[in-house]
Amino acid sequence: MITAVVVVALIAVVVGWWQLRPDSANGTTAGGTCSEGRAILDVTVDPEIADPVRTIAARYNETRPVVLDHCAEVAVTERPTADMVAAFTSGATWNPVLGPRPALWIPVSGRQIESMRVPGLIEGTPRSIASSPIVLAVPEILRHALAATQTSWADLPRLQQDSLEAIGLPGWNGLELALPPGDTTLAVAAAVAGAVAGTDPLTAEAATGGQAVSAVSALAAAAPEVADTSAAITALSAAAPAEAAVHAVPVTQRLLAANPGATFYLPVGAAPVADYPAAVMAGPWVDKAENLIAGLFAEYLRKPEQQRDLIAAGFAAPPAQPVPVPPREALDRLRAVLDNPVLGVHATALVDISASMATTDGEQSRLTNTVGALASTVNVMPPEFGLGIWTVGADTGGGNPYEVVVGTAALTDEHRGTLMGSLGDIEAAAADTGECYPALLAAYRAAVENYAADRTNSLLLVTDGPEENSALSGADLLDAIEAAGGPQTPIRVDVIVIGGVGAGADTLRILTERTGGTYKVLPTSNDLEFGTAMVNALTAP
Repeated sequence: MITAVVVVALIAVVVGWWQLRPDSANGTTAGGTCSEGRAILDVTVDPEIADPVRTIAARYNETRPVVLDHCAEVAVTERPTADMVAAFTSGATWNPVLGPRPALWIPVSGRQIESMRVPGLIEGTPRSIASSPIVLAVPEILRHALAATQTSWADLPRLQQDSLEAIGLPGWNGLELALPPGDTTLAVAAAVAGAVAGTDPLTAEAATGGQAVSAVSALAAAAPEVADTSAAITALSAAAPAEAAVHAVPVTQRLLAANPGATFYLPVGAAPVADYPAAVMAGPWVDKAENLIAGLFAEYLRKPEQQRDLIAAGFAAPPAQPVPVPPREALDRLRAVLDNPVLGVHATALVDISASMATTDGEQSRLTNTVGALASTVNVMPPEFGLGIWTVGADTGGGNPYEVVVGTAALTDEHRGTLMGSLGDIEAAAADTGECYPALLAAYRAAVENYAADRTNSLLLVTDGPEENSALSGADLLDAIEAAGGPQTPIRVDVIVIGGVGAGADTLRILTERTGGTYKVLPTSNDLEFGTAMVNALTAP
């Protein structure tokens, strides 16, 4: 009997210890004391999700959590995500208008986390606490037409620029897709760019390519002006949809549910999402207790009972897997294009045809590989882009060390056919030396004379670095080009050198630097890197 009593007593002691012990997994103590005082966790959230997070925070505070001998308390501040990104990336002193610097930040999406990511500022990989698909708010008649034609993200730039007759809506002057500042517009730009470039998520390289820049520019250049998403939805809800100033606007599905004046359409393709990641901050203003409370509260937000509040507020559950987002370089490029659309590229390719370009490089010659890469580029360039081809060599005839094979013009079907036909006639010359300096100067002057406004105007020289054999010195070339151009007619010069550097390397490198171009030395013309360099140089805005 005594033994039984002792056993019961021991069990009671163990149970009591279990209930009162410090939790080794999370640092909390149930029923503990606050010997270290209060620890306030400052949480900043985007206004769209602030109300349910504030409700959940109040419930969390009611549990009277003790963390590392601190009485933990969560304080929620709502601030627009864009304001927080600007504050974190500016390097300026923290603006008190934003509220206290947070130990936990919940923006609209991982795109914003990536946009402000600074080494050591965020702990680990933020996990989502909720989600909402990003869709296009549209009137019902437009939704029906888009759905009937299975309109994709890649189709949007064309519809933005043209009428909607192609999808069965004659009399509608284009898609009239508004692009108010914010994450949903950035998400749509990334979806469109990724769709036309064939990458998901969008890569930094694809974001600078001509196809992506052209597509996003087409959206931005024709977008109706609106102050914000609310104003766009108001304009969208006009009594006569075809005559409305706005026909579509990107929104989260959750936000649209609170504005019943429109329905939504989700274009075919990889769908963007707002995933509301909870980022535990690791800045010097966050102490150990606050850091631990931030992690605990983030987990608390993801528990089923808290998820019910978020779902009741119109949000969906967090994605099962982390949402992949474009890298910061790609997002920054998209923002730049949205702010300053580039309506195409006006480029001229100068192809070295000196005898050394007949050197075998793989199964074919350097020149054949170059012509093949040009043909592939012509095929993928959008019709609003411009392209021309010159050859550079001592024996091109006409008294000049170059020949204008096809002048630079927009890639209509006729011009594209002319370019493709001319490529088969390009052959290596007999001369072993070239004269690219005079050719570059002549091409630069021609580009200035025929400057295409609202386009990126550029020259690309493809050479294998022969000895420069002209009377024009490198210094004279640089001076003459500087005199020929001006800030109103910027011409970018890019150079691709195959197999060697050549005597004019320093001059050509300086020229590319002065004009904002690139100087690339590649070991061979017989690989993907060469083809990619060619496409990038001729299509990059």
